[in-house]
Amino acid sequence: MPTKELVTKVWIAPGCIVCDACETTCPEVFQVLHDDGTCIIRPDALNVEFTKPLTESIIQAAAECPVDVIKFDKAPFEVSEAEAAKMAAPAPAAAKADAHDGGGHGPSADKSPGKKLAEPPKPKTADPAIQALLAATMVRGGHAVIDRGVKGMPDPVKQAAKMSPDELPPDGKYQRVLEKTKSAQSEEPTRRNLLLWTAWGTFGLAAGGLPALAFNRFMAPNVLEQEDPKVRCGSLSKYLSMAPGDVNEDYKPVKPSGFWIIREEDRISAVSIICTHLGCIPSWLPNDRKFKCPCHGSGFKPNGTNFEGPAPRPLERFKIYLDGDEVIVDRSRKFLAMGPNDTGPWNDPDASIPV
Repeated sequence: MPTKELVTKVWIAPGCIVCDACETTCPEVFQVLHDDGTCIIRPDALNVEFTKPLTESIIQAAAECPVDVIKFDKAPFEVSEAEAAKMAAPAPAAAKADAHDGGGHGPSADKSPGKKLAEPPKPKTADPAIQALLAATMVRGGHAVIDRGVKGMPDPVKQAAKMSPDELPPDGKYQRVLEKTKSAQSEEPTRRNLLLWTAWGTFGLAAGGLPALAFNRFMAPNVLEQEDPKVRCGSLSKYLSMAPGDVNEDYKPVKPSGFWIIREEDRISAVSIICTHLGCIPSWLPNDRKFKCPCHGSGFKPNGTNFEGPAPRPLERFKIYLDGDEVIVDRSRKFLAMGPNDTGPWNDPDASIPV
């Protein structure tokens, strides 16, 4: 009696890419689990009596597997004479189809004469290696998982995407809010947003900034602190020891208006350091016994009388008096000479201390 090699055991090795090719070729044995990302052998196919009649389909599925993970064992079994003859002589239709397309494998309906074979769907990936792999898996009409995309979404999910937020369950509504929030955060600032921010900024300044400035101005003192115009210049004996014509420059740096204390024959006076021409500060030249302005060359005698240069009148004098034995200079009152020889104001009792 003739014998035939039949499949007694089939299994799947690690490395399955879940391409659907095996299930398309032999759905009785193989089952693709897309949710789990793998392919399994159906429980019935674990029985040798179940796999023996499906030997041709199992072998073909293994040959079409793009990653070669389908493995099987075969063993010889006795078959009838009719089955052996059937094995030896292929079916006429199959032989005719083979002659038409050069011996390839595929559905007989697609290989009838005069009918153009439908092209398999083109994979959407750009990688040539992946394209060839997917083309091999889909040549018999299968559909790769990688090519499913949105079309593979369950119907309830598609329906939920079309529903308004009010019709969604709480978790779906929360997810919709998250999606809207993400899209709003990624958007560029619009002209409307800029105008709103500007308006709110102006409103905030008007509502809080200006009242705060007004309150601060109200609470701040209106009178600024000013320096005391009176300067305490020490004991009178200090100036009595000076020779007539000498000049004390200790108070020249005093702000805002300094002065010299001069010793004359019969009195002590306080003379301003401001030139009466254009406001420069002259220098005391003890060797020359005169005040000399560095700006325009005006010259003043030790008593402050102008004698050279463009200065129109003598140096001004301040009020000076005694507080006990201490000399006080009060810069709030001045004695102004109005011409080169105008020394009349110096005769005022407050313009000098007689000695």
